[in-house]
Amino acid sequence: MQATNDTSPEADRVLTEVYRKMTIGEKWRRLGSIYRTARILHATGVRLRKATATPDEIRDDWLAITLGDSLLNRVKEAAGGPRR
Repeated sequence: MQATNDTSPEADRVLTEVYRKMTIGEKWRRLGSIYRTARILHATGVRLRKATATPDEIRDDWLAITLGDSLLNRVKEAAGGPRR
């Protein structure tokens, strides 16, 4: 399936050039910021769906989404915790 792209070719070239000029440190900091934002948005969504969600439930949901249930269960099993 072809992904849709609403970015013009010129804007895409400019963005690519900006990223090429970034240092590894700048890219790493940007990635960290994007990751933190994603975690905050995820936690907010979980709390909207379940106001009583605990931090552990929010973390487990994030891990299930990012790792998948199978890998999450293996991680929890290795850590001695309950499986999902």
